[in-house]
Amino acid sequence: MDWSCDQLGERERYRLLVNTVLPRPIALVTTCDRQGRVNTAPFSFFNVMGSEPAVLALGLENDAHSADGLKDTTRNILATGQFVVNLISAKLARAMNICGIAYPTGQAEHLQAGLNLAPSAQVQPPRIAQCPVQFECRLHTALDLGPLRHIVIGEILHLHCDDAILTPDGRIDIAAYDPIGRLHGSDWYVGLQGRFQSEKLSHHNGPPPIQT
Repeated sequence: MDWSCDQLGERERYRLLVNTVLPRPIALVTTCDRQGRVNTAPFSFFNVMGSEPAVLALGLENDAHSADGLKDTTRNILATGQFVVNLISAKLARAMNICGIAYPTGQAEHLQAGLNLAPSAQVQPPRIAQCPVQFECRLHTALDLGPLRHIVIGEILHLHCDDAILTPDGRIDIAAYDPIGRLHGSDWYVGLQGRFQSEKLSHHNGPPPIQT
């Protein structure tokens, strides 16, 4: 069976894409707004695009419910030109999902998820201390693809790897890293131990907002 994309509705295209391009790596992105408030949000439309220069790309869905139509992550990157991509391990899956709850702008998602911040070396947004890998990034290119999506290309300025996931000769110990990727359907993931489904979290069953 085959389809012409212009004959499919947006949700039909979305379902076909996210259920075929698998698994997808997950970027837990930290940004700061102009007031210095930290936002943390996960995205699976993400990958590394090259090593010379070292660049990665994020596909950021817009938010029709916000005043400017943008998610906090997109707005902050466009305003400051900086962000950090934190890569997660299997044990951080629930914390990552908590950060995906649509808390009000200015609410510190990392606090809701029990995550700690660590200072970055070259950018203002902090890193997530528990994440085994972090990429400090500077905005290279932003593409406005219309009302539904922005594509952000970031140049990686600084890399951090937890010593615990490195072998004595400086290579990545994949078993110690224990990365996961996004799969199909309702909150399915895959890791070194196989597939698993994470509880879908929302305002109704997630942690109540912490007053900051």
